[in-house]
Amino acid sequence: MIWWDGLSVDRSMRDFLRFTQDLIHLRRRYPALCGEGIRVPQVHNYDRIIVVHRWLEGEGRDLLVVASLNETTLDGYPVDLPWPGRWQEVFNSDLYDHFPNPGWLAMAARYLPMTLPANNTPIYTARIRIPANGALVFARE
Repeated sequence: MIWWDGLSVDRSMRDFLRFTQDLIHLRRRYPALCGEGIRVPQVHNYDRIIVVHRWLEGEGRDLLVVASLNETTLDGYPVDLPWPGRWQEVFNSDLYDHFPNPGWLAMAARYLPMTLPANNTPIYTARIRIPANGALVFARE
């Protein structure tokens, strides 16, 4: 909840307002976040990570949402991508921790094609930095 009267005196309220505004903008810019296409390709209970693939049928503007409930930042964490190609980070919740967070570093995912499993389905993996208790959104270009 935003404490409107506190925006002028409480930096965390200003940061939270900016975070909320950017989330609304993200939802409007990427209709796949509201579409019916949803798949959960990865859930790791121990690491407390969930990866959600969102898309709009026939649009080709896929999104990958990576959410962490882990208390620590995870570096080089392998995340399976649904498609090869260029995926760009379009949202990183770590930016809003004392906006702009001086320790925040925008990362472009790296793509590592892996060997084909038995069912001959290619798997592409990005090794990314996942902020503690944070969320990342990647858009396929």
